[in-house]
Amino acid sequence: MHLRTLMVALALLVLGGAACPRKARADQGKSLVLAPAPQALGSPGECNRDCLYALVDKYFDAMFSRCPSHLAMAPDVRYTENEQPVKPGEGIWKTFSGRGTYRVYLADPESGEAGYYGDFNEDGGLLAGAIALRMKVRDHRVTELEVFTVREEKRPKGGLGMNTAGVMTPRLIDELDAAKFIVPDAALLEPIASAETREELIGLANGYFEAFAHSKSSLASLDTHCSRRENGMSETNNADGPVPDPAQPGFRLFSGGCAEEIDRGFLGALWKPRDVRPLVVDRKQGLVLDLAFFDNEGDVKSVTVSGWGSLQAPAEFLRPITFLAPELFKVDRGKIREIEGLSWPVPFGMKPAAWNH
Repeated sequence: MHLRTLMVALALLVLGGAACPRKARADQGKSLVLAPAPQALGSPGECNRDCLYALVDKYFDAMFSRCPSHLAMAPDVRYTENEQPVKPGEGIWKTFSGRGTYRVYLADPESGEAGYYGDFNEDGGLLAGAIALRMKVRDHRVTELEVFTVREEKRPKGGLGMNTAGVMTPRLIDELDAAKFIVPDAALLEPIASAETREELIGLANGYFEAFAHSKSSLASLDTHCSRRENGMSETNNADGPVPDPAQPGFRLFSGGCAEEIDRGFLGALWKPRDVRPLVVDRKQGLVLDLAFFDNEGDVKSVTVSGWGSLQAPAEFLRPITFLAPELFKVDRGKIREIEGLSWPVPFGMKPAAWNH
């Protein structure tokens, strides 16, 4: 009897649906004891671009099914969400309910890494967000997975309602606007004229953070038509950008181009980038997905901007806070053409996860 029960359990596991059932039928789960779901077996050899893309899709499929065993993972897989260790099957796995139409894939077959940048929703679509990830693959199995999420900050105006904003989280100038994540801008997906080396692409992305830190656009290689968005908000050439100082309503953040916004130095005086590292470098597409931390110490109360004089810092930034920021760069002909960023407030001074890559 025990042998028969074990054979039935193994057969169910091979079929794949029994390891993580969404809802057991009335006659299931009473007389049958399932063995722990095995990690999917891998096959040796290189995982090419299509293979890497497919594994990214399988990750989302596995989350939707609430079943980690549906994704081929190494026994010692390491998984983090917003730099915090999480067990596969927990965290966003418990709430994920689907992806939207904003999808950018990255692949680096030489290093066995895949990347993704897009939108998602939770709780049956009641809460929207954006997600970026890095996936490391060896022998067609996932060995490392870093996931970064930014969610809508919903604040009910009165009475009961969904409230996803923390009580200590101030309203930010560029909170996630889920309605702006429909399809990627064409420039992100266009073919590139020439492929830079991996080191050159990393250097170009690093140059942007150097330029931001020193409020000196000449330190970055920026295309004249460079554009930037963060959390869905246009942060270049945006005539309707936020007014940081009500006493000077004519000054709007993000009304200039990439170079002008850096040279103004307003945000550069408030936010200090650190611990910048590349996540995925896609030479074929000219894409670099980076991660950076931006520290806001909260003690800068005013910033002097050429042509405007002294401008008051927004009240939201008069306290210590750090922003976790995945940044997606599009590079062509040695110039940064487009930047898509996410930003999520985390405890001030938060340390990055220790990755060896």
